[in-house]
Amino acid sequence: MMRIEIPFNEWSRERLYHGQKTATSRNKKYGVTGDSFRIDDIDYELDIVMELPLWFVTSELFISEGADTPEEFIDVWKQTHPSKGYVPEQKVWYHHFKYS
Repeated sequence: MMRIEIPFNEWSRERLYHGQKTATSRNKKYGVTGDSFRIDDIDYELDIVMELPLWFVTSELFISEGADTPEEFIDVWKQTHPSKGYVPEQKVWYHHFKYS
């Protein structure tokens, strides 16, 4: 197990703080199952790390990402990835975590 760093924007931090966000999908793999990270004095542990198509995260896992709807997830994705935008077929790394 390693201590890793995963950056989060304010939208995500607010949802982390309120327990709404239990996963983050990224263009790169940040860690493996068992790795931990800390955000605002709260410790988290990765319990699932897998590569998935972005459309699957959008349609099936948007709630764990902290979004209320798939459309909200797409909007947030576009804001955080302005150069590439939202490409449904893109493979992303899905990092699910729990409080540790």
